[in-house]
Amino acid sequence: MTVITRFAPSPTGSLHLGGARTALFNWLYAKNQGGKFLLRIEDTDLLRSKNEHKEQICNSLRWLNLNWDGDIVYQSKNLSEHVKIANLLLDKGLAYKCYCSVEDLKKEKEVALKKKIPYKYSGKCRNIKEQLSDKFVLRIKVPDTGLLKLQDRIQGSVTVDYNNLEDFIILRSDNTPTYMLAVVVDDYAMNISDIIRGDDHLTNTFKQIIIYNALEWKVPKFSHIPLIYGSDGSKLSKRHGAQSVLEYRKERFMPEALNNYLLRLGWGHKDKEFFSIDEAISLFNIEGIGKSPSKFDKIKLESVNTYYFKKLNSEQVLNILSPKHKQNDSKKLLALIDLFKSRAENINDIEDGISYMQSDDIDRYSDDALKIINSADKKIILDTINELEKISLWQAVSIEETIKSEIKKHNLKMFDIAAPIRASITGKTFSPSIFLVLEKLGKKVSIERLKKILVNVNE
Repeated sequence: MTVITRFAPSPTGSLHLGGARTALFNWLYAKNQGGKFLLRIEDTDLLRSKNEHKEQICNSLRWLNLNWDGDIVYQSKNLSEHVKIANLLLDKGLAYKCYCSVEDLKKEKEVALKKKIPYKYSGKCRNIKEQLSDKFVLRIKVPDTGLLKLQDRIQGSVTVDYNNLEDFIILRSDNTPTYMLAVVVDDYAMNISDIIRGDDHLTNTFKQIIIYNALEWKVPKFSHIPLIYGSDGSKLSKRHGAQSVLEYRKERFMPEALNNYLLRLGWGHKDKEFFSIDEAISLFNIEGIGKSPSKFDKIKLESVNTYYFKKLNSEQVLNILSPKHKQNDSKKLLALIDLFKSRAENINDIEDGISYMQSDDIDRYSDDALKIINSADKKIILDTINELEKISLWQAVSIEETIKSEIKKHNLKMFDIAAPIRASITGKTFSPSIFLVLEKLGKKVSIERLKKILVNVNE
């Protein structure tokens, strides 16, 4: 049988890391098995579903190169089928009309609270035959006794007592389906063979299996992935550095790096840390997914990103430059990329370097750079500038000789002069060889920037 997986996000927000990892695992498993990976947008929550979120989710998947097979399935377009199946269950006596009001249910919950027992719907409408009102919901009839077993491919054997489950709603009073029903109907219609999703859905799975069984439909294979937590063990949030996928793109992370990091966030193959996409497809299996929650570490993600960035050659770096930099001469850009690449950890480092090399002035000095500039001996720096102005052939070798001569003359260390020069030239405290930077920048611009050290740059 052909393996068919799906990713089924709700367009109530952007795609975040947890959803991206779920999509990745489904995509990899489908590719590994020679199957299909489908995308379904679960947009039945009309109040919270936004078209902009649909676009963001799709753009996120495209950026990660997690391309889906076939057309996108929109759950909202299948509402009539959901209602049809709900009424089929009603006709078969496997569901019933519930006329309980909000007040009725509130009273039941209050009784349970007083008795200090978990609340579940009493089922008092189960056996009502006559039509009491035009306003009702449809509830599934959960078996009265017995055990429901799930052989989860990650969690192992999991069992729930039917007694612990209530007759849950499958169709609301406004004739719209609940999540529980819609997901089952759509998965069946899409021939989904394998469902890989977060273990926060485990309770939902048992309810959905009840619907599968009632309809005598084949139950897909389930794999519930442990969730991702922050480094402190709490629910992953922005304070841990977690963001939407598109925000990582905006920060110029590489999609290959984010995929690799997410792959290793809960899955492993021996001691291997880095995977090409072909390796990931070839090696991925459900058995490699761990049972314990994963912890997100943005520093680790940045390290993985650096690994992938370092593998790029200069031409590849040129291709991923932002449009504003690509407007410049390609030959000059490649020369600057070559200058900065060995020390750069990401594309931002390259672009920062290009920015201060191709600007007439520095737009912003880092706080640390300002500290160095403000603490420098301006008389000595002025002497150095005067000597630099005397250089006829503006090359790194002659610049280095001049600066070293000043260091020796004033009995100083390289840092005492080189550091304020670097800070004044670049606005930063680190750069490639400052002598090379000065050469590439040119004499006129270099001298002008250096002279700024003699004024209060905080003004």
